[in-house]
Amino acid sequence: VASASFIGNPRFASASGALVARSTGAGAPNQVLSDLSAKAAAVKAAVVEATEEPRLTISRLMERRPVAILNHVVGTGVLLFFAGGVAGGLAKTVTAPLDRLKIIMQISGANQQSAAAQAAAKGGLIPAFIAIGKSEGVRGYWKGNVPQVIRILPYSTAMLNSYEFYKKKFADQKTGELSVPARLLSGAAAACTATLVTYPLDIIRFRLSVDPNMKTMGQVIKDILKNEGPRAFFKGLPATCVSISPYSALNFCAFDMFKKMLPEEMHGTAQGIATASLLATALASGSCYPLDTIRRQMQLKSSTYTSVLDAGVSIVARDGVSGLFKGFVPNAVKNMPNKSIQLTTFDVFKKKIAASDKALKEEQEILNKETAAAAKAAGKNKRK
Repeated sequence: VASASFIGNPRFASASGALVARSTGAGAPNQVLSDLSAKAAAVKAAVVEATEEPRLTISRLMERRPVAILNHVVGTGVLLFFAGGVAGGLAKTVTAPLDRLKIIMQISGANQQSAAAQAAAKGGLIPAFIAIGKSEGVRGYWKGNVPQVIRILPYSTAMLNSYEFYKKKFADQKTGELSVPARLLSGAAAACTATLVTYPLDIIRFRLSVDPNMKTMGQVIKDILKNEGPRAFFKGLPATCVSISPYSALNFCAFDMFKKMLPEEMHGTAQGIATASLLATALASGSCYPLDTIRRQMQLKSSTYTSVLDAGVSIVARDGVSGLFKGFVPNAVKNMPNKSIQLTTFDVFKKKIAASDKALKEEQEILNKETAAAAKAAGKNKRK
């Protein structure tokens, strides 16, 4: 009864009738919902304006800070990644003649297809170097450098990232400290990981360096697939891992140790890093070079060695113990400029990237202040 009397109340009837009339009037079927949506959009815009940092545009940077464009578009991390690759590629290219001479010396006892290998077997280092220029021209000194440069980026990325990954895995779970054996194991595991990722490129580069009939990467790939099959791209992989693991383990570990042993004023400087790197490389190269000679001879197309031990015994029987150290001199000579060029070039790139990053941050701060000032002025105008 109460509800019936409430519904029959004339005041309720007139109010409800007015509401129905408003909602069914021409041009306003959802007026209430429209008002609510408009208010919600206004609130959202105000929140975004208050919390979201104003975005820089390329056109603004072109006018005011062109140096900041690369960092804005690509990002600091990506730029540093490519800087490392370019620095490594430049260093490899400058020292490529010495690297090719080292490889020819290493395989001259087992393979004498090229004039340079024949000269190396008969006369040694200098005749081999001269023979490369005579038989192949100046470009011959850089034969095999293209796949080597292509290989640098993925190899360096896989090596450095996997080294950090393995260090975390092998570190003491309670203290986070990394013992010397764990550091050595991390370096060895990182070397095997990086080698596995890029090994086919190493085979292509090696075959280009030693086979005078091969002129391009495409030729090498076709020849391997036709005569040896896809598995040949991984020929000598176990020997390579066995040879490169102790080298990288010792190199990484010695580098960290030498950095700590340097005088305080050299810590963190380019000179200190270069010194530690050179010392570590010299120690690792001298200790592990025979294994590098063995793995190079196992990569040859004509290789019939069944294991690292078999290859080592055969090389010593044929060439004597000195046969394991063939090419050591050009390898040692190339390491110093290689590391110096790589570190110097990377340092220059790092400074340029840092300057770009600084300019980008400064421009963002200026834009933030301009936006805040504009919003404040707009607020004053509204109140007026």
